[in-house]
Amino acid sequence: MDCSYMKRFLVIELALLIGLTASAQTMADDAKVWAEGWKHAFSQEGRQNWKPEFTARLYAGFVTEGPAITGGVRIDDKRTFGLMVWQGKTWIDAAPASVYSISTGLYMRRYFHLGQKDIVALYCDFAIGAGYVYKMNGGYMTNTETGETVKTTDYSKGDVLFAATLQPGIRFRFWKNLHLFLGPTVSTNTVGLHLGVGF
Repeated sequence: MDCSYMKRFLVIELALLIGLTASAQTMADDAKVWAEGWKHAFSQEGRQNWKPEFTARLYAGFVTEGPAITGGVRIDDKRTFGLMVWQGKTWIDAAPASVYSISTGLYMRRYFHLGQKDIVALYCDFAIGAGYVYKMNGGYMTNTETGETVKTTDYSKGDVLFAATLQPGIRFRFWKNLHLFLGPTVSTNTVGLHLGVGF
């Protein structure tokens, strides 16, 4: 191999190694700051700043819509933990059927503030838990030739379902913690939008 190529190769490798080392150090520093933030939030001093936070919202998407509420503790200006309960009505045109479910799960909200006054923020809500089908309209058809009743959906009353929802968006705070928020919804039963109020 030509000596000049070898020198260039070594210089490039050295530059990449220095860059990776600096990047690893930055990531280590970020992880340390992140861990310190969590540690402070759950310290005795940090727990004195915990405040209740509640939200109510409506979501609507492809074939499913319903209300949802959350109740939790805002542990610092960035994070809230609690419970979410949401009700859903799902239409299945092919069946035809309407499926009514209620779900509950552990809930977390993470804020990403825009500006120093904390008036506008991006957020991401995430909840994971279980749902229960408490009512169904339709979902069965009678064969006109045999008189046999045939189930036309995968759902049945009494089914227990896995339930999860991800709702990122933008929040506008008006007074203390009174705020409006909106954004997309991606969940186990729909993709759509949500709009809500929190305090």
